[in-house]
This record gives sequence, structure tokens and C-alpha cells, in this order.
Amino acid sequence: MKIAVICSDERMIQVYDNLSRDFAVDRLDEHTDFLNLPQYQAVVFPVRGVDEFGYVKIQKETIHIPHAFYEMQGKDCVLFSGMRNKVLDALPQRKIYYMLEESVIHENAVLTAEGVLNELISCICKSIYDIQVDIVGYGHCGQVIYELLKNLHVNVRIIRRSCQKEGDFLPVRDWDSCGDVIIHTATGVMIDPQRMHSWKRKPIIIDISTPDLIDLHTAHEEGITVIKAHNLPGRFACISAGNIIAECIRGKLNNGK
Repeated sequence: MKIAVICSDERMIQVYDNLSRDFAVDRLDEHTDFLNLPQYQAVVFPVRGVDEFGYVKIQKETIHIPHAFYEMQGKDCVLFSGMRNKVLDALPQRKIYYMLEESVIHENAVLTAEGVLNELISCICKSIYDIQVDIVGYGHCGQVIYELLKNLHVNVRIIRRSCQKEGDFLPVRDWDSCGDVIIHTATGVMIDPQRMHSWKRKPIIIDISTPDLIDLHTAHEEGITVIKAHNLPGRFACISAGNIIAECIRGKLNNGK
């Protein structure tokens, strides 16, 4: 089986290295002529796939992948990408979005939590045991981050849109006083300008949410520091993150699913 991996960053280079143990793998990068390639049984795109205009970011360059490349691959080629996107969705080939696989979601959440801990230690000027941490949102990442900090005996609360006020859990309607550090994982707006205006404390917000939901202008006006901490697995654990993706792809290719 011959496959190709678009090596956009260190994480995807690790995907290439890992899959090369079992398959004939071509490494596609910013120097690749996408109109002069063989047919592949599978092509692996980076986590974010391609944008709406067909461009992919490879290292520090933005490269256009022409539509003719997909036509050359034929309908039997399997396209792997991290997240769903309109360009790939519109193609006739079978698509597998590896970042939506349950095993990848869980293992990436663990790496994300470890990256958050690194960011947390780096952004405060005192011990993590002397601060209050609020986690906004309780999805996959929120749960694992909470478990990690709780096991380290950090003073941590979970802020949810709807929950019983019990133990470490607090509904957002009762969130009047914020912690020293807020870890924002929510996929909907829970920190609005009015709430930021009401806080007496000026927290540091570590924002790992993919959509940009925090009003940075208001945060700046209020003296609130916002750290955009996207792609923590790729930044802090690129080898482990790449291996997680590669093992998912290997399983799909070997099982034909």
C-alpha cells in the first residue's frame, strides 16, 4: 500500500515516520509538485486539513493544493484529515476525520491537559498551590484537565452552563468571583464582556477553545491577560501526538474501516 503524508509540522512528520514502518509512504511538503505525483491508496492531511480556498499551511508557508490533485488520486483513495472541512467534504473520495475518533479525542485530551499544566506554571508568579483555578467547560479536555489538577491537589473549580452547585462544580449563573487563572475550554460563550467588567480580580485566561469566543478588546480594557493556547499536543508533545494519529490511521488501513 502506498500512501502520502502532508508534513505540515513536527507532529505530521512523526505521523510520516511512524507509518513508514509498515507502509510505503511519500512525504509531501512545501517543495512538492502536487501535479506530478503517483496515485495513492491514502493521503493524510494535517489536523486542520485545507482551508476553504484549498490552501494548507506547511511549516511557515501557505501552499495551494490544486483540485487536479484530488482528481488524479481517483475515487478509491482514502483521505485522512483531522477536522471536517468543506473542501474535502465535497470530494467523492472516502474521508476519515481522525480527530473525531473517540480514541484520538481521549488521548489528545491527556496531552492537552499536560500542555495546560505547562502553560499554567509558566504564566503565574507563585506556586500552583497558592492560586484558585477555574475551568470553564467540562467536555473531554475540561474533564481531563480537572482530574490532572485535582490529583495534584490544586484548588480548582468547574464552571458549567448548567449543573448543581456542589463540591467543585459551579453553574455559570453563580460565578460571581473568578479565580486567579481561568482555563477556558468551552465551545459556547460563557465569558462575555459584562462578566469581565464585573470581576474585581484580574485573572489570567488560558484559552484552549478552538472558536475565538473571548472579547480580547474588553479583556485588554479590564487588565485581563488572555493566553491563546491552541494546538498544545502539537507544541508540547509532537512525537506522542503524531504517534496517536498514526496508530489511528494504521488501524483504519489495516482493518479496511
